Formats: sequence, C-alpha cells, structure tokens
Amino acid sequence: MKLLALEFCKCRRRKLTLVCAGLLAAQLLWFGAYLTQQDAEALAQGWMLLLYNLAMVDAIMLPIGVAVIASRSCELEHRGHTLKLLETAVTPGRLYAAKLAWGALVLAGLLLARGALFLALGLAMGFPGGTPWGRFVVFTALSWAVSMTLYALQQGLSLRFANQAVALVCGIFGSFVGLMALLFPVWVQRCVPWGYYGLLSLVRMEWDEATRWTAFFWRRIWPSCACGRPSFSLWDGLCSSERRCEAWYCAVSGRS
Repeated sequence: MKLLALEFCKCRRRKLTLVCAGLLAAQLLWFGAYLTQQDAEALAQGWMLLLYNLAMVDAIMLPIGVAVIASRSCELEHRGHTLKLLETAVTPGRLYAAKLAWGALVLAGLLLARGALFLALGLAMGFPGGTPWGRFVVFTALSWAVSMTLYALQQGLSLRFANQAVALVCGIFGSFVGLMALLFPVWVQRCVPWGYYGLLSLVRMEWDEATRWTAFFWRRIWPSCACGRPSFSLWDGLCSSERRCEAWYCAVSGRS
C-alpha cells in the first residue's frame, strides 16, 4: 500500500487529470457530432447505437490514452535515473506490481467516469426503452479488462526504453490496428490485443443493402466464451502473481 501511495504522490503534477479529461472530451465531441447526424429512426435504437459506437471509439482512442498514462507513470524513473536506486529498497516485482495497481485504479476511475458521462448523455437525449444499467456495467468492466492487458504491455515498454517515443508509437500503432481489426473476420481480431474492444462489444450491427436500414441487436458476452478467453489469459499470464511480475520486469529491464 505504501508503494501504491508513493505512485500517486509521484504523479501529482504529471497532468494526468488533464490527459483523462482530454480523452473524455474527445469521445464526447465525437459522439455529439455523430448523434446530430442521426434521424429519428436511428435514435430509436439509441442505447444500442451508443454502445456500438463507443466500442469503436474505444478501439481508436484508448490504446493511445493507455500508452500516454503508462508513459507518464514510468518516465519519472528514467528522467531521474532512479530505477537502480529504487531496487536497493524494494524488489523489482513489487515496484512493477505497484505501478500496475496504480494504472488499474487510474483506468478504473477513467472508465467509470466515462460510463457515467455517456449514461447522462443517453438520458439527456431521451433514448427510448429502459436504461441498460447492467449492460453499461458489463461494458465498462470489459473495457477495463482489455485496457489493462494493453497497459501491462505499455508499462513494460515504458520501463524498458528510456525514450518514451517507443511506447507511444506502439500505442498509435495499436490504435490503427484496433480500428482496422473491426473490418476483418473474428479470427483476425483474436490475434491482436487491440482488436478485443470490438470483439467484446455488447452490440452487433446488421446492414440491409436492399432497404438501406441498419439494425442493432444485443449480444451476450460470457467470461468463459472462446472470444474473450485470449484477452483474460494474457492478463492472467502477465499479472497473476508477484513472482511472474518480477520475472517479466527483470527481463524487460535487462537485469540478469
């Protein structure tokens, strides 16, 4: 707990609140512009329309946002040349786990705020039908799980390379891959972690070319389903124990 508290103290002036606010503002502006172009028939499926497009926006924006958050957390140790100094007081595994827990809490707060913001948007727009409270909770949990898988990758890159451009380029690449993966079959989406934002979406779309009508429908996502297993397996493999964290951190930091 002390290491976790120290991580929050170190990041007090890293403008992370501004980063998270900018990400939420970008998503809100995206949806504001999108919803103003929809007619009454499309808005009749408002909640499904919202969650479907939110999964697509997550695939575009969250990989970059996750990369920036991880970079802001790990950059301090590189700038101060304090990684080796910290290892005299705490094991690499505990340091890695503390940073991972910090990232988990930051992303949880970000996604909870995002969920509340878009719930309020849907209520303000007067979408018909009951408010899908449960689906918003499930959607937020799935977005958090995928984001934490990416965060573990981005944190490893940010700790391994002093030049944070490497990690940020990976985030930009992930954003592009996440968007492109939405256009490919399911088996292709399963091959890249960035594709799971769309793969685990709670809403699916069908386009009728004859009538030019887009229909949305709910789908169920179970934790044990085949499409979600690779994401959770990757997360478990990276973070299931302190020993695994320590071994992985030592590997990426070049310590023998």
